[in-house]
Order: sequence, then structure tokens, then C-alpha cells
Amino acid sequence: MTDHDCTIRELAGATAAVPAVSLKPMLTDPDTGEVLHPQRASAPESVERAIATAWAAHADGLWSGLARHERASALRNLRQELASRGDELGRADSLDSGVPQATTTAFVKAVTVVLERGATQIEEGFEHAEQRSSAGACDQWRLPWGPAAVFVPWNAPASLAIVKTAYALVAGCPVIVKPSEWSPHSSGGFAEAVRAALPAGVVQVVHGDRAVGEALVGDDRIAAVSYTGGVRGGKAVAETCGRLLKPVDLELSGNNPVVVLADADPEAVAEQVVTAALTLNGQYCVAPRRIIVPRERADAHLAALGAALDAVRIGVTTDPETQLGPLSHEPHRRRIDEQLAEFSARGCDVRRYGKPPESSGHFAAPAVVLADDAPDLREEIFGPVLLVRTYRDLDSAVAMANDHPYGLAGYVFGADRDVARAVGRRLRAGLVRLNSAYGPPDVEPVAGMWGISGLGEIGTWQGPAFFSGSRFVG
Repeated sequence: MTDHDCTIRELAGATAAVPAVSLKPMLTDPDTGEVLHPQRASAPESVERAIATAWAAHADGLWSGLARHERASALRNLRQELASRGDELGRADSLDSGVPQATTTAFVKAVTVVLERGATQIEEGFEHAEQRSSAGACDQWRLPWGPAAVFVPWNAPASLAIVKTAYALVAGCPVIVKPSEWSPHSSGGFAEAVRAALPAGVVQVVHGDRAVGEALVGDDRIAAVSYTGGVRGGKAVAETCGRLLKPVDLELSGNNPVVVLADADPEAVAEQVVTAALTLNGQYCVAPRRIIVPRERADAHLAALGAALDAVRIGVTTDPETQLGPLSHEPHRRRIDEQLAEFSARGCDVRRYGKPPESSGHFAAPAVVLADDAPDLREEIFGPVLLVRTYRDLDSAVAMANDHPYGLAGYVFGADRDVARAVGRRLRAGLVRLNSAYGPPDVEPVAGMWGISGLGEIGTWQGPAFFSGSRFVG
């Protein structure tokens, strides 16, 4: 083992011991490239057992039938169990994603607050409200669809497993969590926390690749699906859910634009953009990627971006001073190199910054691509890469920003807030931030997703597709 000190203690499922099969791809330590072990998958009989257990838990009201105070107390207990394992889960996520341990640990500990919020939602009667009409009083109920399958990506597996599980539990659904086959290591600690805090069978974990995912999504006993991942996988999930008329929410990729106005300060823009672009090593769905700057100020903005990137400390995940770690796995690093080579072949100027450590790990120096000569910027580069284009007027800037099939996030920087707001309202994106790459910590905005970035909303308990529409009982 490595100094990450993480193992898959078990493939957690309906029972303590779950048969598993090895898959062909090998998992490696992103810091060193050292081979760890093959990817693993829950055996078909284990997946079947997990589905049957979830369905029985739903039919028996094992979770939804508990009193409000009992469910709220269980969520708070789960928060405590997860928080106490925060360091372990952070190390595990770092081993899977290449993100510095300080960042992954902070992410895990921060998102556990969603369980406290969920407990409050339950206590406040999220699922019930009394309505009055001319005919008298009616009770309005929101009911859980049933067992929910939640799919967790490899860039922040523990954090998103916590958030998705919280949303499903608030709705009253038993949950089956499937991490990406590239990111299994935090599942052991997550499963231990679940076993300590919740009734057996309410939350389970299965592992595997597309075959396991298809078994979950295609089973009639799985009543709702939440998927975060790539567009290709999301389309496959949507196709099956559409055929079965099964509720689904999808959070997929984003090729997020940044419109920089002529009065924006280059250093201030660079500080915000580079910090956000390198979040999770650039393996972050809402990271700014396409920087659209006024042509007459392009040199100043390029110089500021380059200086900010050169100042980034690139290092191993275990170093607390590291700001940019290695990429998650070698096939992913290789794909980014191929994408940059394609830009070079088109005649674009590709500039690399910083100095990665000399290592066999999956390190990639951050890059800026001067992309005015690129005919198509529609494909996302899911890593530490910024694509810079120039514009002559605001109409062309907005057209460039919207010239892609995604619609996850967008950013506008400008000293004149009225002008910046007007530009932001024209962007085709679910979430638009003004003069910042991050929102206030006490504000959780509700954001939908446009185009192939997904279906549903984030930032609201009613966004995921875990419960039915209201029904009235006189």
C-alpha cells in the first residue's frame, strides 16, 4: 500500500460479506502511478440482493414509516458518524481523484451539513402541508417514489454520496449508492457510518461498471434514479428511464464560459478564475473553462492568467501545501494530452505553466490555449485547462459564450455591475455568478441545467426526482 493508507475493506451491500468480481482495468495511485488492484464489481447475486432489500425496506416502511423525530435523529447520527470519519474519507477520495487530501477532507466535512439541513426539513414537515379551499381543509402529501439508485462520479465520490443520500432519505426513499468503478475507496467508511446510524437495508452500496448500472436502472423495483457523471452515461440512463417512465435527475458535464468585460481588472479576474478552474484539479463540473476577453485587453488578461498559474504549487496529494495534484487516472491524463495536441495541430498556441514533480504519477501542468483559431470549442476538457478567445463587441461575446450544447454554469466579470448583470441574464446556463467564481457560503442557489448538462435542479430539496407530486386528501 501507499501512504494514503486506504483500502476497500469490503464491497458494502445488503449483507456484511458481498461477493465481488474483478474487472480488467487497474486502479493506480495518482501520485506515483503504482498499481493498487483491479477495479471490482459486486456480483450479480449481490446486486439482486441489494435491490430486493431496498424494495422490502420501502414496502415495509422501514424508513418512511418512522416518526419524524426518529428520522431526523438518525440523519443527525449519520452526520456525526461521517464527520468522525472525515479524515479517512478525505484520504480515500484523494487516492481516487488525485485531489489534495486537504481539499477532499474539507469537502467531505463541509457537506455533512446537508444531513443537518435534511433533519430540519423532516422536522418541519417537508412531506406534509395543510391546504384550505372553498370545500374545506385538505392535507397535501409528498410521497417517496420508492427505492432510489444514486450514481456517484469519481471526482468527489464521498461528498456526492453524502449529498445524494441525504436528499433521497429526506424524501423517504431507501437508497442504493453506486460509486464509479474508478473511485471505490471511500465506500468502506461510508458504509460503516451508514450501518452505525441507520436501520439495516435503508442505505446500501454496490460497485461495478456499466453492467451493474444497467441492472439497477433497468429494474422495475428501482423507482427513481439520480446520476452525476459524463454525458454518454447520462444519456444511457435517461434512455432507460424514459422507456420505463422512471423519474430521473441528471447532472452531467459543463463547458462553462467566462465573459470578461472591458472594465474588468485582469489580476482580479485571474485570481478568481484560476482558483475555481483548478478546484478538484480542474475535474469539477462547474469550473470556468472558456475565458472570453476583449480583444484590446487580451495581452493583459493572458499575462495575469499565466502569472496566476505559474504561482500554483503542483505536488503530491499528501503535501498540505499542494494546490494542484495529479489527475485521477492515467487514461484521463492521456485524454487531456490528446485534446491539447489536437489544439496544437489546429495551429492554436498552447501554453503550459508551473512545474509538476518528476514522477510516474498522473501529473499535468495547467495550460492556457489561445483558441481564436479553433473552429469548435464545444467539447469539454475536464482538467486544468483554460481556453481563451477574444471578442470585439458584447453581442459577439455572448454568442461565443452560448455557442455550445451545455448549460451548467457561467461567469461574468466587470466593474459596471448593471452591464455585467445584463450580460449574465443573456447566458444560457443554470447558474451564473457575477464578479466571483464562488457564491456566498450562506447562500445555496437553486440552479437548473440546460442542454446536455442534465435534467432537474440543484440547491433545492425538490430538485431531485425522489418523491411524487403532491396529492390531496379531503
